[in-house]
Amino acid sequence: MRIGRGTRRCGHTAGGLGLIGGGYGDADWLTREFERSGNRPVGCGFVTWSLARNPRLLDKALERRPSAIFLSFGDPAPFSPAIRAAGVPLICQVQSLDDARRALDAGADIVVAQGAEAGGHGEKRATFTFVPEVANLVLRRAPDTLICAAGGIADGRGLAAALMLGADGVVH
Repeated sequence: MRIGRGTRRCGHTAGGLGLIGGGYGDADWLTREFERSGNRPVGCGFVTWSLARNPRLLDKALERRPSAIFLSFGDPAPFSPAIRAAGVPLICQVQSLDDARRALDAGADIVVAQGAEAGGHGEKRATFTFVPEVANLVLRRAPDTLICAAGGIADGRGLAAALMLGADGVVH
């Protein structure tokens, strides 16, 4: 299923999507977490530079037919062909405009603009100054790509602000 404007949103209440944190790469843990998710739609996220050390984990995740693959902190290009071939939506979290360009070049379905408020991760940009720049870039280069904001968004007021700045949703 493609995640996009005007399409079905993963079957979750209120459009939410849970992610299994594949993180730094433990194959047994990843298997257990997918088993625990049962038949519920769930995505899987990876720290991209760590996935590069053990790319078989991506194959293991794709075998489970996740609702999406979420990549962050590295170049998504080496992994996007397998994700695209599996028909799984690709979510790329970005911390700079260069990261956003790489995500678009890799064919990301969703770009997550992550500001410095996200637990100290990312560049030195605040979420609410970064989101409009990413939104402008995405709208120029790939207008069907969704944009989410991440970092320091804790309630409906933050969601409303992110939407006003050009995001389609938030990652919390």
